Amino acid sequence: MYNNFFLNFIKINYNDEGKRIDNFLFKKIKCLPKSKIYSLLRKGNIRVNKKRISFKYRLKINDLVRIPLIKLNRNNFSIDKYTLNLYKNNIIYEDLYLLIINKPSGISVHSGTNSYINIIDIYRFMNLNICFLELIHRLDKDTSGVLLLSKNKKVLNCLHKDFKDCKIIKKYICLVYGHWPLKLNKVENFIVRNKYNKYISNNCNNGKYSKTLFKVCNYIGNFTLIIAKPLTGRTHQIRLQTSFLGYPIIFDKIYGNKKINNFFKKKFNFERLFLHCSCICFKHPIFGKKMCFNSKIDSKLLFILNNLKKKGNIYGCSKK
Repeated sequence: MYNNFFLNFIKINYNDEGKRIDNFLFKKIKCLPKSKIYSLLRKGNIRVNKKRISFKYRLKINDLVRIPLIKLNRNNFSIDKYTLNLYKNNIIYEDLYLLIINKPSGISVHSGTNSYINIIDIYRFMNLNICFLELIHRLDKDTSGVLLLSKNKKVLNCLHKDFKDCKIIKKYICLVYGHWPLKLNKVENFIVRNKYNKYISNNCNNGKYSKTLFKVCNYIGNFTLIIAKPLTGRTHQIRLQTSFLGYPIIFDKIYGNKKINNFFKKKFNFERLFLHCSCICFKHPIFGKKMCFNSKIDSKLLFILNNLKKKGNIYGCSKK
């Protein structure tokens, strides 16, 4: 599958201006080892404007990068047609500047030490004619929901600034253990990272400020379905805050309750984080139009909610 891969020429636009040729190629030909890319550059098989170039060469606007037809071993990167169709069906919106998807749980948004296949590479693979595709924000591997990707560097920078200025609204649905107090509608604290993990601190000199608005959606037996609206964008913010207050999110493997997680695993064969980005609202940087995109919870999360509603108080005594 995908043996004859890639194109012959790429014309450089302002999105890639100033990038080193090696870094540019690493992103364009993800499934090819870096050593192979350096070998092709040294041998002159990859050229810019018909000339041999060093791996340190900085790209300029309108440069023409020639890439030969490459025979690849795809053992490390294979996506079957069924999976590709699933990801195509997960596209919520697309225009010349943005790609908005409904990210499934269980897949990383970008490459890391333990994840080769990831969202950004899959959609780059599906859109070989797109010169630029980058994440505007991130979702944890086990978190599902609305995810924004940019096809344009200027749009990416604008939306990064809007996130920083808290102009973009994100809402999450999560199921926590215990009865979340109705009056607890705002949580402010500081998130600290040590060499072992992250934790919450109330010391303003010892961490990054985090703020989230919470609203009770429904009480279901010993659990609460809540809507979380983060006003800052700290890593694991909602998961840390709910756990710190004694209301851990169901099947949070890092900050959750192991006994409750094991209960859901044995009772329902359920092993995913119950955290879903259900809505994102922002102003389109090019069109100037306010846009809102929604994503319903998937069948696995819906299955859990329906079973909890049917069976009521099924885990111990109600925690209030």
